[in-house]
Amino acid sequence: MVRIIRLILLLMMVSPALWAQEQTPNDRKAVQLSGLTLSDDSLDVIPYVTVLVKNRYKGTISDGRGFFSLVALEGDSLLFSSVGFRAYPLMVTAAMVKDPLYSVLIPMERDTMRLPEAIIYPWPTREAFRQEFMALQLKDDAQTIAARNLEADLMRQLAGAMNMDASENQKLYMQRVIAQTYYAGGQQAFFPSGPGMNGVPIPNSLMNPLAWAEFIKAIRRGDFKRKD
Repeated sequence: MVRIIRLILLLMMVSPALWAQEQTPNDRKAVQLSGLTLSDDSLDVIPYVTVLVKNRYKGTISDGRGFFSLVALEGDSLLFSSVGFRAYPLMVTAAMVKDPLYSVLIPMERDTMRLPEAIIYPWPTREAFRQEFMALQLKDDAQTIAARNLEADLMRQLAGAMNMDASENQKLYMQRVIAQTYYAGGQQAFFPSGPGMNGVPIPNSLMNPLAWAEFIKAIRRGDFKRKD
């Protein structure tokens, strides 16, 4: 039993060293691998792509212009991944490590995921929808509001309570000046608009020959005879 325990402890001590030697042997050549991450359809730069060395759990990330650079060993398996694109695998071959520097372009394919249609209802059941619909209080539409605001009684009330603006006052003043000039010397009548209004003269019918002619015609027609 003691021998078995000793053997197990020995294996536990030796295994990490063997695993480390297997991962990074001295005979594997290194290369400075640099390149750009691009989209395969438009060759637009894809920024911030994750570059993972799968067998050694190391990696880097491309910058805002899609450039990346890292030290890779012959036989390393690289994986380029970014949201919205399919992962791109790359194996470091013997031809790539012949020179200490190697450049590569990584074309990445867009990964478009189409989801099925999903209809979301705010009510859990038809009965809940019916209750909410029956309790719904609809507001008046624009046409109903406009018709209510244009009612004749309301318009008369608003017109009576509304004061004249500058244009209307100027028009009224000019009408009075014209009337005073046209009917100069006639009798005075006053507008019932309020205090402080000047009287507007009206024509004197006794001095109007046209009025006398109409009066004589009315007498001849018998308009003023008593009708029993």
